[in-house]
Amino acid sequence: MRSPNDYVRIPAAADPLQPTSMANFTWMMILTIAVLGATLTLSCVTPYAALAVALAGTVGLRASLRIVTIVWLANQIVGFVFFHFPHTANSVLWGITTGGAALVTTIVASVVMKYATDWATPLRLGLAVLVAFGVYEMSLLGAAVLLGGLATFRPAIVGQLAFINLISLGGMVVLNEIAVALGKPWLGIMPRLARSS
Repeated sequence: MRSPNDYVRIPAAADPLQPTSMANFTWMMILTIAVLGATLTLSCVTPYAALAVALAGTVGLRASLRIVTIVWLANQIVGFVFFHFPHTANSVLWGITTGGAALVTTIVASVVMKYATDWATPLRLGLAVLVAFGVYEMSLLGAAVLLGGLATFRPAIVGQLAFINLISLGGMVVLNEIAVALGKPWLGIMPRLARSS
């Protein structure tokens, strides 16, 4: 016997243990604003490796690539408008190279985070940021051979950038924990970077 309700399909309820789409969106916007603030503070030094790891550990690859692209584009606007990057072909090529390296870094961070899910959180995040930073710097070093700028790859400069990325990732973990604590009542479960394995 059929009842009239047999024709009504009720969608399956969302998994209550997964972050909501609004929580994911909020976290991505928090990260974007924080990184853009750091970019302005650090004179256009964007911690792409840290951002890639923070995104890879909390949202999907497609969303991560979109956010990194938005941050890269905003970084270029900040550089050309506020920091007066030169309007030369070389400067534009470096901008494109930086964007490509940031996207590759995001993919690498996503792969590392995916395959290190069983590792302890500090080890997983540490390995991911080191590998992502290495890929980012090697990508830029390869471009520097063609575009010039090898002097910017002195160990002291690369070490300072690595430090900035490590500190930035630590700040992103703290920011994520604050967002998890404050956002839960009204956004549902937030994506969590330092979740237990």
